[in-house]
Amino acid sequence: MKKNNKQSLVQNTELRTFSIRIKSDKLEKKLKNTLLTYKHFENILLILINQNYNLYKEGRDVNDFNLLTSPQLMRNALYDYNSKHSAQIEYLKNKYKDNQLWQVLKETAKKLKSHNLTYIINRVKASFKVYFTNLELYKQNPSLFNGMPKPPKPKKLSKMTNYSVELDKYCSLSFAHLEKKNLVGINLSNSIVYIHINKEQVKKLTDINKLYSARVIYDNGNLYLQISYLKELKKTQTKQLKYASIDIGINNLMAVFIDDENTPSLIVDGKPFKYYNAKFNRLVAKLNESKSKEVLEWGVSKTGTKYPVKYTEKGKRIGKFISFLYSKRNRFFTDQFHKMAKRVVEYLHLNGVSELFIS
Repeated sequence: MKKNNKQSLVQNTELRTFSIRIKSDKLEKKLKNTLLTYKHFENILLILINQNYNLYKEGRDVNDFNLLTSPQLMRNALYDYNSKHSAQIEYLKNKYKDNQLWQVLKETAKKLKSHNLTYIINRVKASFKVYFTNLELYKQNPSLFNGMPKPPKPKKLSKMTNYSVELDKYCSLSFAHLEKKNLVGINLSNSIVYIHINKEQVKKLTDINKLYSARVIYDNGNLYLQISYLKELKKTQTKQLKYASIDIGINNLMAVFIDDENTPSLIVDGKPFKYYNAKFNRLVAKLNESKSKEVLEWGVSKTGTKYPVKYTEKGKRIGKFISFLYSKRNRFFTDQFHKMAKRVVEYLHLNGVSELFIS
């Protein structure tokens, strides 16, 4: 019975997403610092797991991967919660009590909302699962890879341009002041902050019946609250079974063919998008050239490659402007492709297409 209900839910609903841009300067700074703290937690956990796994491969330790990537066990161990898995929690506490990484992980966790850390731990686990899968494939057929797969590594916080934190939709998201004050509450660090939204966004949120997920996204200097929800679909009856196919290209972005004698096909011109992107690349190349002249200090990697460490104030401003341009370019293409896809789907629906093939 449960299986049938699940199938019915999937067939009669579709997943939709929309984003709310966070424009408050004061709020942006606070949220960005909190996101950096989440990333710091993720980095420390990656290092701790790698450390244990390397010792395990050398035969000097037992493999704690399943324990260190269990959201429930890790939350209980880091926050000293009571749990029925007390033996495993005590094992982690006793084993890593003198480990500096564990102490940093624990102190960092206290600054964050414990419910959201579940998603961070699951993300780390998924990254290692991909690594282990690729490692097995490499052993079976090395020709599929350019080299031996490497385990997930931490990334410098100073170079973070894209990051997201999944919110617990029950404990870290609040619509209590949505209709009266146009405010959405989010909780990233044990204290709730409110985002002001416009009337159109309020209407969208009040119309949502089934909230699927929510996340805070940092994208090249901009912050967004992304809401995903399930939309119930209206049942439609088609008079005649029709098929359509879409061929994806570059000069012709899409060629849509409907398999009947009367409905005209569609061709979406891709040249304006090629021109936009080429113009963008030329501008960024010039800005990077100007930025390279503003380096104050250079570093040298282990392979002997020089890389910039410190820039002048002008160089920093150019770097921020480049990040802004990337974000603007990404928003432009997301907006245009979304509108284009919507119009094509509407066209296919109006012409009674029941199945679509993409090549």
